[in-house]
This record gives sequence, C-alpha cells and structure tokens, in this order.
Amino acid sequence: MKKLTHLATSLAMASLLVACQDDAQTEEPQAEVTKQQTKSFTLAAPQTGDFSSTEINEPTLPPINSSPEAVSFVTKVSSDFTLTPPVRARSVQSDEYWTKVTGDELNRGVKLAISQASSVIRISPRGDTSSGTLTHSKAIEPETIQLLKEGAKESQSRSYIKSLADSQALATAGLTDDSSALILSSDATAGQYRLKVSEKLEPDASYMVNVKEKHSPYKLKLTSKDSLSSAQTSMPFQLELSNNQTQLKPKASLKHANGHYQALEVEQVNGQWSAKLPELDAMPVSNSGLSEIQLEVQTDVAGEQVIRTVKKAFKQFVPSAKIQPEVSTSWEQGVPSSLTVSLEMKKAGRFSVAGFLTGVDTQGNDKPILRTESADWLTPDSTKLTLKLDTQLIAQSGLKPPYKLQGLTLKDQGQMARLSYQAHGVTLN
Repeated sequence: MKKLTHLATSLAMASLLVACQDDAQTEEPQAEVTKQQTKSFTLAAPQTGDFSSTEINEPTLPPINSSPEAVSFVTKVSSDFTLTPPVRARSVQSDEYWTKVTGDELNRGVKLAISQASSVIRISPRGDTSSGTLTHSKAIEPETIQLLKEGAKESQSRSYIKSLADSQALATAGLTDDSSALILSSDATAGQYRLKVSEKLEPDASYMVNVKEKHSPYKLKLTSKDSLSSAQTSMPFQLELSNNQTQLKPKASLKHANGHYQALEVEQVNGQWSAKLPELDAMPVSNSGLSEIQLEVQTDVAGEQVIRTVKKAFKQFVPSAKIQPEVSTSWEQGVPSSLTVSLEMKKAGRFSVAGFLTGVDTQGNDKPILRTESADWLTPDSTKLTLKLDTQLIAQSGLKPPYKLQGLTLKDQGQMARLSYQAHGVTLN
C-alpha cells in the first residue's frame, strides 16, 4: 500500500514539472524595445527672402500671452500644398483725405479741394483734452451745412448738395461717431469749394472733415512693411499717385494704438522714401493693438488741386530672440521623431517655433508631409523647444529622405510678433 502511495505521489510531481516546462516553452518573448538615435545638424545659411534679428533686445512692456503651459501640434499637410513665405509688405489705396478743423473755422468756411462729382463729405465731432479735461464737440445739424464753390454766390451753395444725412441716419449704417454727411450732386465740377456751417459752434470745438471721392482717377497707393522692429530708425515706403506725373511731397505722422500722433520727418534717397522715427516715444505703450503710419500729399494735376491721405496699420515689436544654429534630432527606425532647437534670448517670455517637414517623391521633388509647432514659456536658463514629428504620417506619406524642415518660423507670443523666417531650415540626412 505504501508503495502505491509513493508511486502516485511521484507521478503527480512529474506531471507538475512537465506542466511547468510546457508553460515556460509557450511563454511569449518580450517585445523588443524600439531603438532611438540622436543626431545633430546645423541650420542652413539664410537665403533671399529670409529674415531674422542680428541683435537681441529685452522687451519692456507686459506680454499679451504669459501662459506657462507647453503646447505642441502636429498636423497632416496635403501633398499638393505649396509652401510660401509670409507676406512682409502690403499696399493700400486711398481716394479720400482728412483735415482737422475747429468750430470757428467751420463757421467761417473751410476750403476743400474736390476732384470728383458725387463725392461724400463727412463732418465728425472730436474729443479734446487741451483744457485738461475731455470735452466732446457737439454733432452738427445737416440742414445748417452749406457748400459753396469758390467765387459763387452763397445763394447757389445748396445746388451742389444732392442729399444730407444726420448722425442718427449714419449710426444705422454703422457710423456711431455723431457725424453728419452730405453727397455732392453729379453735376458738381472739379475745383475749390468752401464748406460752411451756419449754426454757431464753440470756437475751439474740434472736428474732423473727411472727403471721400469715389471713382476718382486719382488714388494714392502706399506700400510698406506690415511690421517694424524697434532696432529700425526709419520706415521705408513707396508712394504713388495714379494719373500723376508731378513730384510728390508727402507729410507723415505716426499714430499709436492709444491715439497719440507724432509728426515724422520724410526723406527720399535714390527714389526710396522713408519716414524717420522719433528718438523718444517711438514705440507703443502696449503690446496690444497696432500702430499706424499716415501720409498726406497735396499736388496739382491738370490744373486742379488733388489732396489725398493714406493710412496703413503695422505692428511694432522688439527683437527678443533668435534661433541658435544647432538642431538636435531624435530618430526611430531611420525616421526623425522630433527636433529640438535652442533660442538666444535675454528675458523670459512665451515663444513658438513652427515648420514643415518635407520628403522626396519619385521625381526628386520636395513634398510636404506635416506641419509641427510648439510653444512654451522660456527663460534665459531654459531656452529649448521641441518640435514633435509623427513617424506614422512620415511612413504613410511614401516620401523618402532626405527629410527637410522648411518654413522655420519663430514668434514671440508675448508681443504677437513674427521674429524670424527661414524658407529652408535644415536638411536631415
């Protein structure tokens, strides 16, 4: 009996050992850890159309965006997407002009040059702080407005006015500045007119007169940059009056976001106009809002005086950072998975870096795969930003190396300003 019991025990232990051996044999091997590789590259040399700052300065104004949160985006890009550099200069045209007058001048008559029939003249009351307190001029009743052609009798003045509109009528059209307006008749010929208000106005009251000459053949075209660095001492621009061959002599002023105006000196060197920025208070008092350059010309065309004012908004910023030349990259199975850049900076702020990853198609052309962007709050002791890449999107694109980071853009989100752009950033090979 004891022998049988011993035999049964031996058989049970043997079965357990066999089972353990079977489990060890059927256990799945652990997944192999993906191998990562790190490579360093250097940014390509700047090309025509690229821009960046050579000298870095410290912003003094509070940032618009001071979020400490790090964010990163990767977006798939269509293969037919065409990468184009940012537009740095734009043109605006004007067929109108403005002139600031007082209540006394309106009572006595303000001289206006008109070059187009059916023009619109608008009179807007303005606030004034010259007395130390804000005073707002009263709206003008349209039935008290007269328009006389120079040399004509006052009794003939209303024949040049087709219609009138008061402040309430203009408010329904979106003009809520208590302005009044008149439209010239279609038979009003080009020449000098006198705008006069019969109701008694406060002599020092402030008004803005706007003359809009729609369909006029004389349009003033201004071309200038959309943004201007604090390192620049002047603002270059191009100015052209259509259907005019005479030399222009523009007057310029700078308007900040707070409404403050500064007169600017204008010069022309080798056909290039520029407005010199003032040495004091050249920069705005806030990062929010835009500055505005205003140019006015008065000239004679075909014996008639033509006046035009053109305005264009632009962004003023401090060159607060630039991208360092060395780029560190991480790779997985021969495909880049991230890029890390460092910034040169002097003061903490929120910055973003973005770019497009491209690959080569079967014809040897660079085609976009994805757009990547990262933003974070950086300090002089922590200046790195990592651009994430999607290895699956890269593999699915079917595009081959060499991969390139193109359209490399640096922005200061505290100033809402683009600091640099490089069409070809770096080749990853």
